[in-house]
Amino acid sequence: MRAILLFLVVAILLFGSTEFENAYLLYKAKEYKKVLPIFKRLAEEENDYDAAYILGYMYEHGEGCERDFKASQKWYKFASHGYYWEYKPDPTRDIEKETRKLFRSINQDIDKETKETIKQYAESLYSIKAHAANYFLPFSYRPEGGYPPTNGHNARSVETEFQFSVKYDFYANLFGLSEVYSFGYTQKSFWQLYAPSAFFRETNYNPEFFITIPVGHIRHFEYLKAVRFSLEHQSNGRGGAEERSWNYAVAALYFQTGFFFTEVKLWSDVLDSLKYNPDLMEYQGYAQIQFILPYREHLFKLLSRNSFSPYRATEFSYSYPITNDKDLFLYVKGFSGYGESLIDYNHKVDKVGIGFSISR
Repeated sequence: MRAILLFLVVAILLFGSTEFENAYLLYKAKEYKKVLPIFKRLAEEENDYDAAYILGYMYEHGEGCERDFKASQKWYKFASHGYYWEYKPDPTRDIEKETRKLFRSINQDIDKETKETIKQYAESLYSIKAHAANYFLPFSYRPEGGYPPTNGHNARSVETEFQFSVKYDFYANLFGLSEVYSFGYTQKSFWQLYAPSAFFRETNYNPEFFITIPVGHIRHFEYLKAVRFSLEHQSNGRGGAEERSWNYAVAALYFQTGFFFTEVKLWSDVLDSLKYNPDLMEYQGYAQIQFILPYREHLFKLLSRNSFSPYRATEFSYSYPITNDKDLFLYVKGFSGYGESLIDYNHKVDKVGIGFSISR
């Protein structure tokens, strides 16, 4: 595992710079004539709107060329048109517009620092993004019967399952690799809504820190789109005999072939974290592979974990938009195998659920 992580880090460090970033370094060094055709090719052949914007600026100010206001307007227009359509489908743009309206409605007769603090307070919520799927399954059914009693409560075969998952991207491009640094948090709960006391049978908490590095722009890496390294903790928050928790390091690879995507994850426990569940890795394994197939408005996912062990697990999910704004989706999920939740990591579970999701 450590050798794989080291290899990936070395590969990214060797091949990490993009053509745009190299060109921009030349631009900062005032190598205008050398860099002008590079930005022009990037804009024309790859629809690089950042390159187009810089071209507009260079033609406006005569950097590496004669001043040409007509060409400058052309490239500024191309860049602005591209930026607009690139972000137009993003609902956060509308949210940002509305939060700006809220901020403008506040009394502005205050000092600059206080005004900036108020603006940050008004907009802070919207810097949080969806991470894994956020779903709510009112009906999740286990055909073989109910679950073992929990805290003296009898569990039924039908329950409600939901997952909440967010991330915060807090920094980028520290080493010039276009890498993004993020904190993530995922919480999955199994709610015995249809039992007399409607208790939570199990909840798993998963905070993580991760670095995502895009590599699809690198020659010979056309099919590998990104790598991600993370440090994660997972726990069910219980004490005593029912405590389940572990710490682990993950390396993930993301591939694309046509409109077919593959995610490969490798992990290893760290910090001697298996004292509450020493056999966890036997059931969790050390790797998983997920196939993702978007077709028109449909999205299919098939995940296989610990595939060559008798303790394997398979998960299938399907989603489809049910509103015109495509912000609410039908969500169907099936699971068969071990490790569905931490409390059941060493028990085989077969179940199917249906409900909706607000992110895919």
